[in-house]
Amino acid sequence: MKSFLKRNLINSIKSPSFIILSILFPVIAAINYFIRGQFFTGSGTTDLVLFFSAVPYICIIAIPSLCYKQSFSVYDDFIPLTELQRQAAVFLTRLILFCIQLVLLLPAVFLVNLFGSTDCGQIFTSFICLIFYGAAVIALCVFIQTAISNKITSYIISALVLVIFNTAHLFALYVQLPGILVSFFRLLSFAWHFDAAGKGLFDTRDILWLAGCTGLFIFLSDSVVQIKKGRRFNKNLKLRHILLPVICLLVMLNANRWYTRIDFSKNKTYSISKYTKSLLSRVESPVKITYYRSSSIAKLYPQIRDVADFLTEYAAQSSKVNLIIKDPDKDASVRSMLENYGIASQQLRTVSGTSTEYLTVYSAIVIEMDGNAETIGFTMAANTLEYDLDGRLKHLLSGTVRNVNIVVGNGMSLSEDYSYVMPWLQSQGFICNPIYIEDPAFNDLLSGTTGPLLLLGDSEIKIDAAVAIENYILQNKGGALLALSPYVADIENTWYITQAPRTNVVEMVENWGVRFLPQIVGDVSSARITMYADDNNQTQLLNYPLWPSLMSQQNAPLGMTLFWATALELQDEKASPYLLSSPYAYLIDEDKASPEKLFETNPFLLKESSNGAASAYSTQVLGVEIRGALEGLYNAGGSENSHIIVIPDQYFVSTLMNGYIGSDSGDYRNFEFLTNCLLKLNGEEELAALQSRTSRDTSLYKVTDIVQFNTLRLITFIILFIILPLLLIAIGVILNVKRQK
Repeated sequence: MKSFLKRNLINSIKSPSFIILSILFPVIAAINYFIRGQFFTGSGTTDLVLFFSAVPYICIIAIPSLCYKQSFSVYDDFIPLTELQRQAAVFLTRLILFCIQLVLLLPAVFLVNLFGSTDCGQIFTSFICLIFYGAAVIALCVFIQTAISNKITSYIISALVLVIFNTAHLFALYVQLPGILVSFFRLLSFAWHFDAAGKGLFDTRDILWLAGCTGLFIFLSDSVVQIKKGRRFNKNLKLRHILLPVICLLVMLNANRWYTRIDFSKNKTYSISKYTKSLLSRVESPVKITYYRSSSIAKLYPQIRDVADFLTEYAAQSSKVNLIIKDPDKDASVRSMLENYGIASQQLRTVSGTSTEYLTVYSAIVIEMDGNAETIGFTMAANTLEYDLDGRLKHLLSGTVRNVNIVVGNGMSLSEDYSYVMPWLQSQGFICNPIYIEDPAFNDLLSGTTGPLLLLGDSEIKIDAAVAIENYILQNKGGALLALSPYVADIENTWYITQAPRTNVVEMVENWGVRFLPQIVGDVSSARITMYADDNNQTQLLNYPLWPSLMSQQNAPLGMTLFWATALELQDEKASPYLLSSPYAYLIDEDKASPEKLFETNPFLLKESSNGAASAYSTQVLGVEIRGALEGLYNAGGSENSHIIVIPDQYFVSTLMNGYIGSDSGDYRNFEFLTNCLLKLNGEEELAALQSRTSRDTSLYKVTDIVQFNTLRLITFIILFIILPLLLIAIGVILNVKRQK
């Protein structure tokens, strides 16, 4: 069998069809990821799910081609092997060929890592799942081509069956099907079985289903060959040909009963942390977690399974925690109960024939303890679920709520200009308390509350409001996140930067040892934006150095982007750096002769002028943390233990500005940073660390210069679309020349 396997393998590798497939396989995957996925257009991501998810669709042609009977196989029947051994050798040959084509995907993975960080766990589990997928599909195609003698017909049927396998999970979105058929098509779908692996999870349910599928079709192929040869089955053979496929089928159908999941993801996002275990160990009263999950959404989206799995594992950490899963679709009283909790249904769009329908679905969590309840209104992902659960459980244990007082002090609107801030913070478990500086009762409203203070700008804050803000901080009613600058920008029109009409809070912060310099920070590591020509027909991708792109660091693990950040200088030991630029930042002096335009902000002009800053490159402080005793500037007395974070940018959570950098998929790193800061200011350091762990930076942060970016893009295209195909052609030619000799 070993020599037969070796002969088949060598002959297959030398065949022109395999060389062609080996060229097309990585090229099509690269086109899908880098070009169709717009990797180089500013919205690129190092998340490789899109890259690996293209493989099954390539396999619609690739696997039937690998299984197509070659001319050198005509003498296989004369090899002295049992039919099962022969089938196994042919299967292994094709599986090894498929694995070779998977290896050819590695250059693209390595090239992605030049632009940003990839998740090794995601890569590992994706390759493992694809190998098992390849085994299952190869066994299926071998069975079809064994059962159907005509090679062309069997090839076409194999391809059509693979189309069904790869898209079966979508049927329920377009056609109304009975529940049993939805479950059946869900089992057939590769996308369903790949979902966990694409996140870095090794789930035995998916692996066992694919392995059982492989064994089933191998044994069925053996049976078909025996029947075609007219072999008579004795009692033992009949039993074997029946039992083996049945065992494989049982493995497939019962994989969901006993399973395990191993989390290989980079940050162990889907594993229970030590903090959670410690929190659950403090639970003394019974806790009931109810997951309200519509059956319709559970049948359509594999991510919902991850939510249920994580909740099950979460509840298993404590005997005091009880998990219940309910289906609101089946009980009107349950839907009424959800309304009482303030949980609204979500609309899910489905297409049936020529009509479009919307399903009403729920995926909500209610946590109850001692007559109190906390809710998670809607969730479809498990990657942030631990943070969400722990934050709400901690509130139930402590009996306190997480307040944040929001003050917009630059004349902008919280509901329009900062429209994401409140919905985002509410989704993170904060109770938002906006206080408006226009309100005559501003001072009383602020003094009557507690919790972290979020201040966005101070250009419109009068001295009496500044006195109230300082008094709030000095009385230790809560920490403060102050997003300030002595400048204002016309963000909606010209981008001109002028002096702020008022800087009362800026002066207050300077009294505490943080000086705002008459300069803004430029950085080679900056946001990549698309600029349009006057006729709006041509675009140009360029780096905008006045929007520093901060790399991953301790207090911003995902990185973030700042907009026209003012340079800072620390003048007191109580103040320490909180955010840092790249080592390639530089300072830009204001033009005092042009008060209506203190800095040049035109991206096209900056492209040339910033080249002269190379001699002054250095790391700049772009955020400051102040801890300890403070003396008042406007108030007598002081505080013993204040906690303040200063960001020299009042626009970092602006809706408009984040729209510039968000692309189609959105960039929420600034809002993740906002949450993290407020958690720390609220004394929830451990929860802040957990919040940082739940997300991964998938931006192209490693390449900061546009020239370097374009060079790496060219290198990527040359390697994947020229060098790799030519190398495979050369190998094919060499192997065939040797064969002829």
